[in-house]
Amino acid sequence: MCAILLWLFPIKFFSSLLLHALFLVVLMINLATIFRLFEKGLSFYYRLVYLLERERNYSKPSIQALWANLGIYMVLLLFGREPAMVSVVVLAVGDAFASLVGMKYGRTRIGEKSLEGGVAFFLSSFLALLPFVGFWRAFLVSFISAFVELLPLKIDDNFIVPLTAGLVFYIMSRV
Repeated sequence: MCAILLWLFPIKFFSSLLLHALFLVVLMINLATIFRLFEKGLSFYYRLVYLLERERNYSKPSIQALWANLGIYMVLLLFGREPAMVSVVVLAVGDAFASLVGMKYGRTRIGEKSLEGGVAFFLSSFLALLPFVGFWRAFLVSFISAFVELLPLKIDDNFIVPLTAGLVFYIMSRV
C-alpha cells in the first residue's frame, strides 16, 4: 500500500489535465486487471500482481488498489489537491501500519480489525501529517480516519478512508 504514496508527486506538480488523464488511465488499468483482460498476453504483469496481492483478493486482483485510487480521485475532484495529498498520506501510512501492527500484535478484535492496528493507524498517520498540517488538523484527521477504518462498513476502507481524511481536512481548512 505504500506505493500509493507515489500519487503525491503528480497531485502536487502535474497540470490538471495530465493529472486527470493519469487517474483515468490508472483506474482503467485497475479495472482491466480485476476483470483479467489481457491476462494471457501480460502473464508477467499478472504474476507480479498476484505476488503482491493478498490471497483473499485473488478472485479480484487489484480490487483494493481500485478502491484506493478511486477514493483519492474522488477527494481530488470534490475537495482539491491539498486534501487529496492528505488522504494519500493517511491511507498509505495509516493503513500500512495498521496492517503490520494488527497482524503481529492485534489481540483486541473489532470485527475483522484490531484495536492495536487502529491505534497504529492513528499514531502513524498523525506523526506523518504533523509537520505538514499542524497538530490539531493532524490529530483530528488521523483520529477520525482511524475510527472510520475500524468500523465494520460494507464499503471498502481503501475507498472510505481517503474520503474521510480529505473531507475532515477540507472542513478544518475552512474553519
